[in-house]
Amino acid sequence: MTQKISSEIHSMLKEAKSIASIYPEHAYDMSMEALQLASSHQLRLEEGYALLGMSFARRASSDISSMLDLAYKSLEIFDQHHELPGQIRALNLIGIAYFYSAMYEQSLKFLLQVISLLKHNQDDFLLSCVLNNIGEVYRESSSYKKALDYFEEALKVSNANDFKFNKASILGNMGEIYFSQQKYDEALAYYNQSYDLLMEENDMVNLGDVENRLGKIYYVIGNLEQAEFFFRRALERLNAVDNKYYAIDVLMNLGQLIGLRDFSAARSQYNKALRYAESINAKKKIMILSRIISENYELEGDFRLALDYYKEFSRVNEEITASTLGSKLEILNIELRYIEVTGKFEQIQERLEKEIANQKHELNKIKEVNAILEKKAYEDELTGIPNRRSINLFLNELMESDRESNQPMVLFMLDIDHFKKFNDYWGHSNGDGCIKQIAGGIKKLLRESGDLFGRYGGEEFVFFAPNHSYKSAEVLGHTIRDEVEKLGLYYFENGRKKPVTISVGGAVGTLREFGSVASMMELADAELYKAKALGRNQTRLIDLTAKPRIVEADHQQRGNGIG
Repeated sequence: MTQKISSEIHSMLKEAKSIASIYPEHAYDMSMEALQLASSHQLRLEEGYALLGMSFARRASSDISSMLDLAYKSLEIFDQHHELPGQIRALNLIGIAYFYSAMYEQSLKFLLQVISLLKHNQDDFLLSCVLNNIGEVYRESSSYKKALDYFEEALKVSNANDFKFNKASILGNMGEIYFSQQKYDEALAYYNQSYDLLMEENDMVNLGDVENRLGKIYYVIGNLEQAEFFFRRALERLNAVDNKYYAIDVLMNLGQLIGLRDFSAARSQYNKALRYAESINAKKKIMILSRIISENYELEGDFRLALDYYKEFSRVNEEITASTLGSKLEILNIELRYIEVTGKFEQIQERLEKEIANQKHELNKIKEVNAILEKKAYEDELTGIPNRRSINLFLNELMESDRESNQPMVLFMLDIDHFKKFNDYWGHSNGDGCIKQIAGGIKKLLRESGDLFGRYGGEEFVFFAPNHSYKSAEVLGHTIRDEVEKLGLYYFENGRKKPVTISVGGAVGTLREFGSVASMMELADAELYKAKALGRNQTRLIDLTAKPRIVEADHQQRGNGIG
C-alpha cells in the first residue's frame, strides 16, 4: 500500500515538473496535493520531494523567496534521512535561488557543494545542469573565462550522454558570452548549433529565444532584413505557446529595428510589449519599456506623454529597488530559520544588519538620483535654465489647461546677433561663456507670476510672460535687449570692436487667439526673422488684436547682415 502511494506521489510530481514552465500555478497545486498525500501517510521522504516540486514551480513563477524557503525545507528532510539524491536537488535549487537574487558568492557555495556530492552519487544529467549553472554565475559576474571553462565541461558531459536539450542551452550560453564580447562570428556559430538541436527537439519556447538572439546579431552587423525575419519568426513561435515573458524581449528588439524607419510603428511594438509585461507583472520590463516609450514620444515632440512615461519609469525603478532589497532581507530571514544548514548565526545576523542599512541607503539614493535625472531631463546643461523639452511641455500644458482664457500674454523668441562671429573670434569655450552670461542676465527679469525663460537651442532663447498688454510687452522686449548690452560682451571684426546684441521677436495675444502652441511659436519666430532682416538689435511685436507694428531699437542699428 505504502509503495503504491509513493509511486502515485512521484508520478504526480513528474507531471507537475513537466508543466511547470508553462503552468507554474497548476504545477504548484499538484505538488501541494502530493505533499498533503505524503503527509497523510507519513511518507517523510516523499514530503521532501513534494516540497522540491513546489520549489521548482515557484522558480518558474519567479517567486524566488518562496522557492528558497521550500528548497531549504526539503533539504532539512533529506539531511535527516541522509537522502543524497534529494540533498543534491535541493542544494541545486538553493544555488539557483541565490543566483536569481544576484547573490553570486552564496550561489557558488551551494552549487559547488552539489558538484562535490555528485562524486558519490553519479548523475550525469544533473552534473551537466549544475556545471552550466556555475558557468552562468561566472558569466553574470563578467568572469567570462571561468564561465567558458564550466560551459565546456558541461558540454563534454552532455555530448557524452547525448543530452540534446542541455547541449542546446549550453551552446546558447556560450554564444551569449561571445555576443557580449562583440565577437559576432563566434556568437553566430554557437547560436546556430543551438538552433539546429532545438529544431530537432521542436522546443517552441527555446527556439523562440534563440531566434531572438540570432535576430540581435543580424541587427548589430547591419543585416536588417535577416534580423526582422528572425524577430518575427520568434514572435510567432512564442505567441503560439502564449509565452509572454520571452515575447517581450522580441517585441522590444523588433520595435528598435522598425524605429529606424517609423517611430509610430515602433511604438506599437513597445506598447504591445508593455501590455505583456503588465499582464505578467514583469516590473523590470515595465521600467525599461516606460523609458523607451518616453524617449520615443520625445523624439516625436509629444513632451507631455514623454513626461508621463518618464514618471512611470522612475516610479517602477524605485519600486524594483525596494523590492530587490526587500527580497534580500527576506532571504536572510529564511537563512536564519535554517541556521543549522547555513552556518554561524553571527555571520547571518551581520549580513542582515548590513542589508537593512543598505536598503535605507539605496532607497534614499534612488530617490535622489530620480529627482536629479528628472531635473536634468528638463534643464539646459550649459545654462541651467529650462531646455527645449521643458519649454514645449510648459506651453502645451498651459494651452490645454487655459485654452479659453482671455488673459493677454507675450511670447518672445530671442537670438544672439552675429554669434558665429563672436564664437569664431573668441573660440567655442568663450562662446559657451557668452551664452551663459546672456542667460544669466535675462533670467534676472523673471517675475514669480508664471514667467518662463529657457534656451531653445544654440544661441536661441524663449521668454514667455503672462498678463502683458502690447505696450507692457514692448517695454519688456526693450528691457531684455538692454540687459544683454549691459553685459559689455564684444568681439572684433576688421579691427573694429563690435558689441554683442540680441534680436527679439514676439507675439501678444490670448491663448484663444493663438489657437495652438505651434501658432504662437511661428508668429514670434516670424517677427524675430523680421528683426534680423531689418538690421538686428531691435524688437518686433505682432498684436493679434491689431495690425503688426514694428518697435525700433532704443539706439540706432549696430550691425549689418543676417546672423
